[in-house]
Amino acid sequence: MKGFFASIENKDIQQALIFSIFDGVLWALMFGFAENYLIPFALFFNATAFQISFMQGTMQFGISIAQLIGAPFIQKFKKRKALSITCNIFHASSFLAILFGGIFTKNPWVILISFMFGAFANSIAGPGWISWMNDIVPPDKRGRFWGYRNRIINFAQFTAITLAGILLYLAEIKKNEILIYIILFTIASMARFSSIVPLSKQYEPDMVVPSGRTDFKFRIFLSRLLFSNFGRFTLFSFILTFAVNIMAPIIPVFLIQSLHFNYIQYMIIMMSSMVSSFIAVSYWGPLADRYGNYRILIVTALSIPVIAFGWVFFKNFYLLVIWQLFSGFIWSGFNLSNLNYIFDSIRPENVPKISAYFQSLNNLCAFTGSMVGGLLSTVTGHFSIGFFAANNYEIIFLISGVVRLLCIIILAKRFVEVRKVAQSPGIRYFYIYQPMFNIINRFMLIFNRIRGKK
Repeated sequence: MKGFFASIENKDIQQALIFSIFDGVLWALMFGFAENYLIPFALFFNATAFQISFMQGTMQFGISIAQLIGAPFIQKFKKRKALSITCNIFHASSFLAILFGGIFTKNPWVILISFMFGAFANSIAGPGWISWMNDIVPPDKRGRFWGYRNRIINFAQFTAITLAGILLYLAEIKKNEILIYIILFTIASMARFSSIVPLSKQYEPDMVVPSGRTDFKFRIFLSRLLFSNFGRFTLFSFILTFAVNIMAPIIPVFLIQSLHFNYIQYMIIMMSSMVSSFIAVSYWGPLADRYGNYRILIVTALSIPVIAFGWVFFKNFYLLVIWQLFSGFIWSGFNLSNLNYIFDSIRPENVPKISAYFQSLNNLCAFTGSMVGGLLSTVTGHFSIGFFAANNYEIIFLISGVVRLLCIIILAKRFVEVRKVAQSPGIRYFYIYQPMFNIINRFMLIFNRIRGKK
C-alpha cells in the first residue's frame, strides 16, 4: 500500500489518511473489547430479547436525531476536527457509565440508556466527519483507500474480539465474568479516548458551506425520494435496512439463549463475518472502482435475503461459522459500495447535510425494524414448532428474509450508476471466476517465490 500513499502528491492529504487509519484502529479496539460484547453483558444482567431490540432500535433512533442536529450545526460551527474530538470524549465516557451502571444497579435499562447516550453523542459528529473524509480522500482512490482502511480496522476488531472472547470464556468457567468485563470496558474506553491524538493531528481543509440559495433542505431531500436517481437509491437502502434490523438484534440472543453457545462459540460466530470482511474488502474495492458502485451493490444485494434464510435452517455451530464467513464476504462489498455511491452521487458542499439526512432516515428504518423484531420476539415463543430452537426466533429470520427479497425485486433496478465505468461482466464473474483467478494468481505468486529461492 506504500505505492498508494506515494501516489498522493499532497503531503497533508497523505498524512491525514494515515492518521485516519490510526483513528479507525482505536475505534476498532473499542468495538472489539466492549461494544461487540455489550449484548452478552446486558444478558448477564437478565436483559430480555425485547430489551435488546429496544436498545438497538432506540440507539438508531437517537443516532437519527443526532445526525439531523449535527448537520446544520457543523455548517455553522465549521470546525469538524474540534467537534469530532469533543464527541469522542463523550463516547469514551459512556463505556465507563455502562460498566459501572450495570455493576452497581444490576439493571439492564441502565446499561441500555448509557449506551444510547454514548451513541447519540458520537453520532452528532458523523456528518462533519463524513464531510471531512470526503474532502481529503481523492475521488479516484476512494475504493482502494476505504478498502485498505476497512481491512486494517477489521484486523484490529478480529484481534480484540478474539482476546475478549477467550478471557470471558475462561472467566465464565471460574464464575468471574465481572472482573473481565471491568478490564475490557476500561480498555475500550481508554482506546476511544486515545483516538483524540490521531484526530488532532489529522489535516483539516477549510469547509465549503453552500450559500442559502443552494443549501439542500430536508424537505427537498424528501420530495426527491421517488423522483430522482439518488432518491430511489435511498429508498432501496432504507427498506433493506428495515428488513435487516428485524432480525439483527435477535441473533446474539438466539445464539446465547436459544442455542446455548458459550463465549468462545459466540465470539467465533460473530467474528467469522469480520474475518471474511477483512479479506474481502480488498477484493471488492478495485471492482467497485472499475465497474461502478451500483454494480457491486446489486451483485452483493442478491445474496442478502439468502443470508437471512440460512439462519432459519442452520443450528450447527460449524455451519453457522461458514455461513457467517459468506455473510461477511457479501456485506463487505455492499457496505463499501453503498458508502461510495453516496459520495459519487452528491456535490461535495452538500455532503454534510445529505449524508445526515440519509443516515437519519436510514437509522429511523433500523429503529423501526428493531422494534418490529422486538415485538415479534414477545410472541414467537408461544408457538410450538418442533424444528425451531427455543423461542422460535427463526420466524423472525424468515420474515426478515422475505422483506429483503421483496425490496430487491421491486427497487434494485430503479436507480443506475452515476459515473463512467467499464462494462460489467455477469454475476458469475464476481462470485466464481474472479475469486478463482485471485486464488490461482496468489498460488502462482507463492509458487514462483519458492521456486526462485531454490
